Order: sequence, then structure tokens, then C-alpha cells
Amino acid sequence: MARVIICDDDQESAEELAAALRAAKHEAATSAHMMDVMRDAAAGKFDLVAFGLDRVGFAGEHAIEVMQEVAPQVSVIGFHRRPSEFMLASNASLSAVLPRPVSATIFLYAVARALESQRAQICALQSA
Repeated sequence: MARVIICDDDQESAEELAAALRAAKHEAATSAHMMDVMRDAAAGKFDLVAFGLDRVGFAGEHAIEVMQEVAPQVSVIGFHRRPSEFMLASNASLSAVLPRPVSATIFLYAVARALESQRAQICALQSA
């Protein structure tokens, strides 16, 4: 079980994804404010943050950079409408960038892979 928060302008979609996470036995929340998400992630309240890279306001590459600075232990999944933005995933070390509209099935798969990778990194650090 993981603690996940979704921050997106499309609150209906965010709530649907959160419901899918809860059905899969994860703790899930939504937020409309990226700064609140970052503060809570930095405080260790979440294992994974998913947010719209194309949100209005604080989003995109700048939000990714700040998230990596304040909560480097937290996995990040982004959502975007434009395929060109998928390059952000490799350049910014995101766990995934998913195309909109986000399918719950694909989202749950991306969450599982991100958490699996996160656990492997933690184990590697502990054994070093």
C-alpha cells in the first residue's frame, strides 16, 4: 500500500484516479494546489505524487525541479496532452508521463512500476 496524491486542474479525472487507487488498497488524495502537495511531500506524507504537467499556474519543468529538491524520495508521475512533453520523463527523472485522458488501468500500472523502482532504490541504498 502506498500514499499517493494527485494534483490536477481536471478534478473529476483526479477523483476517478484516486478512487481506482483506493480500490487497489492504496491511500489516495487529491489537491488543487501544487504548493500544498510539495509541502506535504517534503514532510513525508506521500510516496508518490501525480500531477498535470500542463496545469495552470505552478507546473511543468519548474514544479518537477522543485519537487526533486524538496522531496527527492517521492516518485513523480506526470500527465500531459502533448506527446512532445513525454521527453520530460527521461530528462527530469520522472517515473512516467502519461497521455491525457489518463486511463485508470494505465495509471495503476505506472504507479506500481514507480513504487517498485522506488523500493529497489531504497534497498540498494540500505545495502550500500
